[in-house]
Amino acid sequence: MLIEKTKLAIILTLVVALAVVGQSAGYARVERESPVRGVVEISPGAELPVPAGRAVSEFMMPGHWSRPFFPFFLPLSWQQFLERLSREQSAGNALEVTPLAARNQQEIQAETKELKKEDFPAEKLAGIPAEKQEATGQEQSSAEKKKRLIDWLDPWKKTLELSYVVTGGNTLSSSFSFGTNLTRSPNEKDTYTMRTFLLRSHSTTITRRAVGTEENYTVEEERTQRLSAENYLLSGQYDHRLSGRLTTNLAFVWDRNKFSGVLSRALWTAGAGLVMADSARTRMRTQAGLSFTIRKYSQQPVKTFLGFRYTLSWEQKLFDNASFATAFIFDDNLTRLSDWRYEWNFNVAAPLNKKLSLKTGVRILRNNKPPDLNVPLFTPGGEQTGATVLIPRGKVDTFFTTSLVLNF
Repeated sequence: MLIEKTKLAIILTLVVALAVVGQSAGYARVERESPVRGVVEISPGAELPVPAGRAVSEFMMPGHWSRPFFPFFLPLSWQQFLERLSREQSAGNALEVTPLAARNQQEIQAETKELKKEDFPAEKLAGIPAEKQEATGQEQSSAEKKKRLIDWLDPWKKTLELSYVVTGGNTLSSSFSFGTNLTRSPNEKDTYTMRTFLLRSHSTTITRRAVGTEENYTVEEERTQRLSAENYLLSGQYDHRLSGRLTTNLAFVWDRNKFSGVLSRALWTAGAGLVMADSARTRMRTQAGLSFTIRKYSQQPVKTFLGFRYTLSWEQKLFDNASFATAFIFDDNLTRLSDWRYEWNFNVAAPLNKKLSLKTGVRILRNNKPPDLNVPLFTPGGEQTGATVLIPRGKVDTFFTTSLVLNF
């Protein structure tokens, strides 16, 4: 009987040993065939309840592999398993152990980074109330728009001019002018320039009369406000330097001067120029080219024509960081050479501090063939006839401005 029990024990021992050897051989074979690093998560099997008073190491631990491998049970104690893993990792084995708690913490950190990078996508906001989602979306939208505008304006050199004059008392008038100048040079050869200008003036006419007798009367006053000056300008230009002094340019200009009879005028031009001086104190250049104009004068139909355009600009630094600049622009109608005009600007600027300066300027516009003005016809006795006649307008308009200039 004792011999049979001994044989049975020997047989069971051999079976267990063969199982362990076979499993170890399979494990080594998989390690040789799959060089991919694996992650194994070790946790007490949910299907194996742990009785009270017994060690967890007495139970088999399930292992789950992230690479192709069949689930197996480790017939080792917890301490033996960890020691074996330590030896295999020190020998260059690709097996890694990541506790569930650490892995969950890593996943939370990874999701947090994704939320920061993706700016709260819709799927990440599923658990946030709708009100907070809407507020977050509005804040992000306004921030993105502001960022885009700032990013677009950042590389430009910006100048802002503002002037406002008001008179009161026996005469009432107000004048407002606003101008901007944006310049960008991304490299030594290319230059972009954008310019805007707006001027509006209002005047109030006061008419008084006395009603009653010479000893007893009342004064009646009537005020009539009207727009007395209106001028708008929008222009953009691209300059490219071909060589040391030779340049080419493309430009677009739109302007309106209602009281000179110019309701709308758009001009496209292309040409070449010469840099006459380009230093820290002096900049001078001249340009010439062909133009195409679409023009609408008052009391006249829309006209289109080819023309010639010439410009000369000069900027000079003076003492104490003061400076003056002048620009002369000449346009001619090639289909009617007598229909020419020019614009001359001259201004002087004195700095108040690094970003603020005071600027005074004169702008002269001359049109050799201005549109006619339609006026009512009266009799010599001062009575209206009901008819109108066309009379020539003045050829020259002059604007004098004093403004504060902000450079940023």
